[in-house]
Amino acid sequence: MSDDVSQHAQPDPGEAAALRRADGADLVGAALDHLRGLPSSGGGTSGTPTLARQTEGLREWARDLGLLLNPDRVLPRLERGGQEHDWFREGERVFKVTRGGIFGLAPGIDLALVSSGEDARRFHLWEATPLEYFERLHLQNQLVPGLNRLEGVLDPGDDLAVVTSQPRFDLVPVTQPKIDAWFERLGFAKVTECGYCRAS
Repeated sequence: MSDDVSQHAQPDPGEAAALRRADGADLVGAALDHLRGLPSSGGGTSGTPTLARQTEGLREWARDLGLLLNPDRVLPRLERGGQEHDWFREGERVFKVTRGGIFGLAPGIDLALVSSGEDARRFHLWEATPLEYFERLHLQNQLVPGLNRLEGVLDPGDDLAVVTSQPRFDLVPVTQPKIDAWFERLGFAKVTECGYCRAS
C-alpha cells in the first residue's frame, strides 16, 4: 500500500523482509498462522480462541509488525461495497476494508428438531471470525496465487478492520440465474441468497 496510508512506525526491515514475498500473500499466511497459534479461552492451545481473543491477537500482531494503517488516510477514500467490505481503487489494485467488525460469513451445519425420516442437518451462514476470514483468503490464494494481499489493519478505536488488496479485474456482468445454473452443473444446491452447498 502506498506510504500515504501507513503509520509512521515501520516494522524491523529484517523481519519484514522475512515475511514479505513479491506477491504479499505470505502476510495472509502469517496472520493465519498467528491466529491459529493463539491460546483458547481456557488458556490452552486446543480449541478455537474467542472472537475477542482473535481480534486482540490480530491487533497486537499487526502493531508488532508495523502493519497498523492510518484510519484518517484510508476511511475517507472508501466507497460502499458488498456484504463485508468497503473499497477504494489505487492504480491497478482494489483495496478492500472489512466493515463493522464483521469478517464475512462462515458456513456450517446445524442440527434442527425434525420428524423422523427427515435430515436434521441444516446449512447456515454465521458471521465469520478473523481466523475464518484469513482461512478463506489463504484458500483463495492457493487457487489463484497472489490474489489476496494483506496490506494492514485499521484500528480506529471501535471495530478492527482488515485491509487487503486484489488486482483490478474487468468483470463481465452475469445474471443470478446463470450463476445458479453454473453451481447446479457442478452439483451444488442453493441454500441461501449468496450460498451454495454440495452434499459431498
